[in-house]
Amino acid sequence: MDSGIRRQMGLLRIKDEMATDDLDFKVDTSGDLEVQESEALVNFFPVGVPAKGTNTFVYSVSFEPEDVVPLSDDKTKLRIALVYSLEKTSALDVSKIVYAGGPTLYAAAELPETEYKWTMRNGTTGVVKFAPAAPLSWDAITPAHVHIFGDVYQRAMRTLPNMCKIGRTTYDLTPNLDFEWNNPRYGKLKLIPGAAAKLVSTDRGPMLNTDISFRVKHEESVYEMMQQGANKGDLIGRAAIVKYNNRSFVIRDVDKKKNPMDMLEWKHKGEEKRTTLFDYLTIKYPNKVKPGDLLDDRQAMVVEKDKRNDQLNHYLAQYIYVCGLSEKMKSDHGFMTDIRQRVGGTPHVRAWLTQQLVLPKRDNPDARQFWSILDQWDFRIDNKLTRMNTKVLIPPVVKFGDRDAQADEPGKWEVYDRQDRSSRSMAYSPCISRAFVITEETRGIVGEFIKQLEMKAKDMSIQFGQSGRLEVMRTQGPNKEDYIAEMKKITETVGPGHGNSSGRTFVLVVMPEKDQSDGNLYTSLKQLTLQTSVVTQCVLVNPTQKGGQGTKAQMTAVQVCAKLGGIPWQVESKFGLDPKGTMVIGIDFHHSVGVHERCSLMGLVATMDITTMECWQTAVEVPSDDTIADAAQMQDAFGRAVEAYKAHHGECPKRLVILRNGVGDSQFLEVGGKEVKAINDKLQQLCPDTKMCFLLTFKNTKARIFKTTGNDLHLENPIPGTVIDGQGISNSNGFYEFLLVPQNVRQGCSTPIKIVCLHNQVEGLCARSLHYLTFHLCHSFFNWFGTIKMPAPTEYAGRMAKFIGDHRTDYPILPQEGLSSGFYYL
Repeated sequence: MDSGIRRQMGLLRIKDEMATDDLDFKVDTSGDLEVQESEALVNFFPVGVPAKGTNTFVYSVSFEPEDVVPLSDDKTKLRIALVYSLEKTSALDVSKIVYAGGPTLYAAAELPETEYKWTMRNGTTGVVKFAPAAPLSWDAITPAHVHIFGDVYQRAMRTLPNMCKIGRTTYDLTPNLDFEWNNPRYGKLKLIPGAAAKLVSTDRGPMLNTDISFRVKHEESVYEMMQQGANKGDLIGRAAIVKYNNRSFVIRDVDKKKNPMDMLEWKHKGEEKRTTLFDYLTIKYPNKVKPGDLLDDRQAMVVEKDKRNDQLNHYLAQYIYVCGLSEKMKSDHGFMTDIRQRVGGTPHVRAWLTQQLVLPKRDNPDARQFWSILDQWDFRIDNKLTRMNTKVLIPPVVKFGDRDAQADEPGKWEVYDRQDRSSRSMAYSPCISRAFVITEETRGIVGEFIKQLEMKAKDMSIQFGQSGRLEVMRTQGPNKEDYIAEMKKITETVGPGHGNSSGRTFVLVVMPEKDQSDGNLYTSLKQLTLQTSVVTQCVLVNPTQKGGQGTKAQMTAVQVCAKLGGIPWQVESKFGLDPKGTMVIGIDFHHSVGVHERCSLMGLVATMDITTMECWQTAVEVPSDDTIADAAQMQDAFGRAVEAYKAHHGECPKRLVILRNGVGDSQFLEVGGKEVKAINDKLQQLCPDTKMCFLLTFKNTKARIFKTTGNDLHLENPIPGTVIDGQGISNSNGFYEFLLVPQNVRQGCSTPIKIVCLHNQVEGLCARSLHYLTFHLCHSFFNWFGTIKMPAPTEYAGRMAKFIGDHRTDYPILPQEGLSSGFYYL
């Protein structure tokens, strides 16, 4: 069994071993907060599994000689290959087995024999033994059942013509002129749609959650691309598809020393053959490779390193087609905008494509083998989207100072007043003792921008020092060193007191245009921020641009306000709890490559006031690639957050809500077993009367919600505040969860976030209150005049961890104490 399944099985044991007091995950689903009822379709497809009382055969697997094929992770692929190769030499029907290389094999029918002989390519022989074990019942869905269904379903999908699996997604390569176009820079391209499916266990029973995605495929072969000037660097590391068998792989190299005329020894129907590589293809794939198809008998060979046996495989370049985006494509803004528009589609088109890709029709002659495989295991899939009830939350009130924000569309507001077009006052303006601007040029457009920024800041009640003006530090030239020299002069001038109650120091840096290419100046400036606590705001002012400086200055002023601890706006809503005494903590992880080595950081952002989003924050370095902090690290960071709250309010919080991001689907029980207990233990030491609610947030879900209109003939994106919970969404292990759509999406299809409640002892925090609290927090991200996808505390925590990790130096990795407030990383 692969590592993911083993991990999930282990987590089930963790839950069984937990004391009942460790996780109190019951949530009251009643509540009197106002909502609007509606209906929607969701991309969940009901799955029929073997009836209760039906068993799947289970066998323990052992190989002999054990020293040749040991039960170790580095031999997993070898064991899989040996078991599935038995079909060629025995009566074993591999379509009726599921084996992932571990000690267990599952079978739809009893195996005809319990011992089989295997032979490797190098002539080594041995036996594999299958000992009957306790059968697997289908009375309840476990990770083992999910694994079996996923393996069988993917195997069935691979039998369909024109289907290709890349990663965990199966793509449809069927010709479709609607998805093809010519790009002047990158040639003939095509979008290929793919479906990623996962069996989930819900209160309604097993469901297949399927979502579609797209990949860009070059319609010109590698041979044609090289004829047009492409080099190795454009190809190595990219995914590719083999035309004659739809197999995918990653290009390791392009070998010009080998060619299609190289001789190859192989077996065909038991007969030894020696042919050229091209002749081998004409015999192996007679319907796809014809004798007269060879374009160039000296063409280069595309190289793959086979994951199963570490051997190098060579393919003719004329039959290889590259998929995915190159780094050059990703950095091409115009091209990426074009791709987003093409991929976006409408909710109606996305729903239709999902239904087409999840299941072929029964009467399709090309799908006979597909249905045969599913029937062998007694699996059934309904290709109709599931209808569910939805709730639409009333949006909170966003206030600038004493005035309500005005909105042109749901989930978005404006920073100026429509009547007099003046900027709105901030809810709370920061105290700025000194404000500087570093620039090479002070005239023209740059001078106009500086003037506009000072005016907009004054309108918003943001005071730049005592004079209200920016102190100009003019550089000697456009080089990075010139800017850094001026920055260091400022840090030496303001001294160590710039982060205290007398006010913060702020530096605006007007970046030279050439820094767009390498970003070295930006990185150096942000490293200085971490070292000195002097907050910087970098802007790029195009000297050739005419007009538009007022809007840019307005946005910059809002960012400055947030970075220095000010509050651009505040959010007022009813979520069933008193905001006073309620503390929200957001936690997220980031993995980055620093100056010397890879590092992982945990960001923690704690609210002092959830109405104004005044926060205290810190970061903790954790073992590389780890996404679960150990108890001591979690308790230390959490303890400092609670002490900050006590220092701010003079008392402990009455209620604590923790939003934990960065957890995989298979990890959340492990988080419950470690982090919840660690925080609870610390809470008992510091504030024994404080009650805690621990929530997991999942940003990248495969769920899609389609708002229905009329007779389902037209589907739309749901409006912000749409919630789905209850039957069909809540998982069968008892944890309460819900889907929330926080944003208004006008192009493409919206994706909801998922919230899972692991632990809840907060009195009055019912399901409806959780909905409103999460939606409320999506309005408090001060880098965008609208709702964001994630609750603001977790978004801030992730941004801070990424900022610190990406700009670490030889200095201590954690920021100075002067940066414990203010969103300096925006």
